[in-house]
Amino acid sequence: MKKTVLLLLTLTIFTSQSRGQETLSGSIEGWTQGAGEVYTGVFSLTEVGSIDALGNFEIPLKPGYLSEVKEKMAAENSDPKRKFSSELMTLGESCQCAEGKIELVNGDQELTTLAILGFMLANMEKKEKFGLLIPASSKDFAEGYSKLGAYEHQTGYAVDWYYVDKPGVAKGDCSMESYPVNGDQMYTRNTSYNLDLKPGWNLIKYEISEIFTDEGGKRYPVQESYTSILELPSDMQFVFLPE
Repeated sequence: MKKTVLLLLTLTIFTSQSRGQETLSGSIEGWTQGAGEVYTGVFSLTEVGSIDALGNFEIPLKPGYLSEVKEKMAAENSDPKRKFSSELMTLGESCQCAEGKIELVNGDQELTTLAILGFMLANMEKKEKFGLLIPASSKDFAEGYSKLGAYEHQTGYAVDWYYVDKPGVAKGDCSMESYPVNGDQMYTRNTSYNLDLKPGWNLIKYEISEIFTDEGGKRYPVQESYTSILELPSDMQFVFLPE
C-alpha cells in the first residue's frame, strides 16, 4: 500500500549567505531511502538540490536561475531527436482570464517556478525515484495537488518560488464557467491574483478555499488565489509522497 508520510522538519530558510546565495534546507526524520538529488519539473527534470543518506536536504536559491533555465531549455530544444519544444510562460500568460480583469506590470516578461507540483527526490545514477516532497498545508492537500488532472482537490494551500528578472505585478479577479467530468451541473471557478514580484526569488502561496464536488465525487476548485508572501506560513508542512 502506498503511504503518505508527514515530515517533521528542522527548516532553515534563506540561509547560507556565506556561500553567496540563499538556501532552503531541512532534515527528514526517519529517512531510509539513501542519498540522492532534488529535482523540479514535469516533463523535463532539472536538478536543484541534494539529499544525503540521513535525510538532510539542501535546495540553493541561486541568483540568475532564470538564465540557467533558459540555457537548458534552448539546449534541449536544439536536439533534432526531440519531438517537442518547450518554452517559458510570461507573467501575463500565467494569469489568463476568461471573465474579469487583471492589472499587469511587465506582464510580457518570462518567469519560472521552483516547486511546481512539488520536488522530485531521486537517485538518477541508480535510476531510483523516491517520491515527491511538497510544501503544503496538509497531506490531503498535497495528495490532491500532486495528481494533475485527477480532480481530487482539497481545501488548503501549497507554496512555490517564482523567479523573474524584472519587477512585476499581477492583480485582479477572474472567473470561468466550467463543466465537471461527471454530470451536467456547471460551476464557476473564481481565481484571485495578488502578485507583487521583485527581481529574483519570490515566495508565492497558492490556496484553495472552496471546492465543488460533482456527481461522481470529483472535486474542483471554486475559490482559489495566488498571493505573494514574505515568509513561509507557520503551519506549513513538507509532505513526502513515496513513489
